Amino acid sequence: MGAKVYNGSCATCDLYLSLCPLLESGRMNRTPPHEVRQQLRREVGFGCPVDRCGNPYLYWHHFDPPWSERQHHNPKGMIALCAEHHAKADVGAYTTEQLRALKNSMPSEPAGRFEWMRRELLVVVGGNFYHETPIAVQFRDQPVVWVNRDSEGYLLVNLAMLSASSEPRVVMQDNFWMALGDPKDVECPPSGRKLKIQYSNDDRLGIEFFPVGAVSDITARYPGANADQWGISYPITAVEIQMRVGGTPIEFGPRSTQIGGAQMINCFMSRCGVGLAFN
Repeated sequence: MGAKVYNGSCATCDLYLSLCPLLESGRMNRTPPHEVRQQLRREVGFGCPVDRCGNPYLYWHHFDPPWSERQHHNPKGMIALCAEHHAKADVGAYTTEQLRALKNSMPSEPAGRFEWMRRELLVVVGGNFYHETPIAVQFRDQPVVWVNRDSEGYLLVNLAMLSASSEPRVVMQDNFWMALGDPKDVECPPSGRKLKIQYSNDDRLGIEFFPVGAVSDITARYPGANADQWGISYPITAVEIQMRVGGTPIEFGPRSTQIGGAQMINCFMSRCGVGLAFN
């Protein structure tokens, strides 16, 4: 059951704070609970709040009191910062008053980039696999998930998020993601290899890059995939894309694709112009 928040105070955090005196030094996990991370992300508009930063790859800085003085997960005394500004804050670059002001500042629109640029890429959409296929998914003659090859031969991922809502949704252009709209939550770990976005109407998007060393890596992650028959070379980098269109039966889930009453799983296409096309 999710934590309840009363007047800006998180019930989950209050529980953690009450347990702090009972914990031995070093035993408390410095990563806060999910509800606290979600609250801290939203406070800064899902990007580092330091002026002209906006970096979406966030860490959790404890400043009132500092973690070295008392281990806690009280969001009132914490702020989400990027790696650079978190490191600076840890050595005292910002005062408590400055950090509180940053928590209350007007956040800028965050934008991020996936640094995973490869000349060969396996695109995984809803448990189906697309290799050397420029358009993995197409809806009503418009590409939804596709790749471009840049001047140096690297494949870059693009997507146009589907939605039944008229409100703006995230856009990804050549590994850059931007124009989030008004999401309910954006989860973007500092590793820079995955992104999860959720909207209030249950539109959802998940992107994750990961290395594939051998056929066994595919079959372990996707049971039933006949990867030994694909005829591609390993190692290869894969990018998995999940998408849900809230209020509709369209979902590219973790291991299968659902459109209406039809389900598709473990389909493999290589060197096709378009993979999955639907209306």
